[in-house]
Amino acid sequence: MPRLNFEVTVPSSTPSGDRIVIAGTDSALGNWQPERGLELDRGKDGKFRGACDLPFGLIEFKITRGSWENEEAWPDGAPVFNYQYLISHDLDLSIEVEHWKDLPPVEPDLLHGKAIDVELTANQLGHNRHVAVWLPPSYLRSGDSRHPVLYLFDGQDSLGVFSSPDNDTLAVEESVRRLARAGLIIEPVIVAVFHRSDFGERDTELSPQCDGPKMADFLVHDLKPFIDWTFCRDRVLRETKHTAILGFGLGGALALWMAAKHTDTFGCFACLSPYYPDLSGDRPAECQLIHTLKASRTLRPGKARIYMDHGTLGMDAAISPYQEKATATLLAKKLAEGRDFTVNTARGAEHNITAWKGRLGAPLTFLFGPA
Repeated sequence: MPRLNFEVTVPSSTPSGDRIVIAGTDSALGNWQPERGLELDRGKDGKFRGACDLPFGLIEFKITRGSWENEEAWPDGAPVFNYQYLISHDLDLSIEVEHWKDLPPVEPDLLHGKAIDVELTANQLGHNRHVAVWLPPSYLRSGDSRHPVLYLFDGQDSLGVFSSPDNDTLAVEESVRRLARAGLIIEPVIVAVFHRSDFGERDTELSPQCDGPKMADFLVHDLKPFIDWTFCRDRVLRETKHTAILGFGLGGALALWMAAKHTDTFGCFACLSPYYPDLSGDRPAECQLIHTLKASRTLRPGKARIYMDHGTLGMDAAISPYQEKATATLLAKKLAEGRDFTVNTARGAEHNITAWKGRLGAPLTFLFGPA
């Protein structure tokens, strides 16, 4: 018969000395009686291991501490579904238990993070501006952890807490939690900048050829100092290499413009489907944004990390010739592809929230992953 090898990691909250027992559908697993199940042995590394021979076919089981009163649960207290495997050969299983049914559930903010609405005086814009600051779970669980900061354009379309049946969003914080859980990034504090909602105001505010420079000045002179020195004092990493901007469409264009103008304040830039023509409809040869990159005296090797991408359908189908010129411009400035910048072509993707959400892992790991 096939042999099933178990390796189970338990949370630090597990009472010391408790048994770890696998209860399932076979007699080797106690026929769903935890008191007769497969008891695992604790190793020197703190993990629990054990093995049993099982017949070919479907096997189901759960992880317990010896009874159904203390079976595995999700951190919010909900029970975990049965594990199911179709046994056709020897199998090694490595499972991490997050929580137990008999322990108090974890507070929602410590699982999902917390978004706080802020009305900020925007001296550079001449009015107050709504921003939302998302504090990640690791920030809330600790009093001394320090975090990078990610600034988002189109704030109301970027955080999952603002999603609704009528408003799909990038849900950036959900991608951040998944990547951090996998050990790929450190959870950043997220600052979502709302755009004004009257007709045409969003395009005007984010256009590098219109009021985009004013928006950039707001981030540099008003918002970042507020986050660094007032809102998250001593909890954020203020260096440019830990400070990022992410935008899509015109927001992606403004993020790229800021890479040319503000690398003394920001060091990481994610430009999803940047709208190179801007509001004037510049063609590739006359593209003002690319000319700005060429003219930049501060954008130098090792100074910034720039992520750029685009799809190949719909509005994104026209980006390729602009991106080729932008790439050539960065290479001419001796920036190294793969180190200082990267370009991702998402074949078959359109210019929409769903497509950007599906590839968020790429910019987040490029900006916040190990260099």
